[in-house]
Amino acid sequence: MKRWSPLMVPFALIGCTDATMPGSNDMSLRRTDVLFNVAAAEAVLPSAYTSVMGETSNTFPHSFKNLRYQQVFLGADVVNPVIVGLCLRRDDVFGGVERTQTLTVKLGPTSLDYTNLGSNFASNYSATPIEVFTGDVVIPAAASATGTPVDFDFCIPFTQSYTHPAGSNLIVEVVNTSLVSGNVPRDACDGVSAGCTTARAFAFSATGENAILVMRGGLIMKFLSPEPPRPVDPQSKDECMKGGWADFEFRNQGQCVRFIETGVDSRV
Repeated sequence: MKRWSPLMVPFALIGCTDATMPGSNDMSLRRTDVLFNVAAAEAVLPSAYTSVMGETSNTFPHSFKNLRYQQVFLGADVVNPVIVGLCLRRDDVFGGVERTQTLTVKLGPTSLDYTNLGSNFASNYSATPIEVFTGDVVIPAAASATGTPVDFDFCIPFTQSYTHPAGSNLIVEVVNTSLVSGNVPRDACDGVSAGCTTARAFAFSATGENAILVMRGGLIMKFLSPEPPRPVDPQSKDECMKGGWADFEFRNQGQCVRFIETGVDSRV
């Protein structure tokens, strides 16, 4: 039976207008003050939970006041090194009411993993982390037993993108400086499960230098990366000939020629 754990790890994010299917390329993300779109590729970490729900749920760190929190993920699970946002998944057992929290989010590389994450926050990084967001977020209300594997309902679009170096694992750090905690659990995996290749460290102080506890398991997070740029458009029919249509990502020569003649783009 799935359980709720107060020591399971969540993360800082913002309310999405709609849940999206895995691999979808458009997501509407809302901060407390602005509505905007981020077209993005997606990767769910740990990857074993892309299509299945986690065994537990957690409220750390996205809805627990005065908390410093780190969670480590395998770098091999990072699909695109450029990350522009993160999402959390609605739980399939527990729900909660809408809450506003104040969060600072950092991402950085590490040589450590879920088996040896340390208690000193600074030492866990192998290079200086990048602050990608700070401000208020709105964690949306969730009815009990409504979460599904595609229901990432709480997202935070970064104000600063992060580029993850090859060969490193990834640390997500969240500092919650809210004055009041909320009870808004999100889906998480249990450290006893083989696919739960993540661990977290946390301190009940936003300024703490050392974690009071390091343990395996944590939130299921979805990482958003920007879509690759559209290909350059052909300027003449000649560029469509002799296989040139493939360079512009058309499915065949006829579509490429049609674009030149009519402006109709079959690639979109």
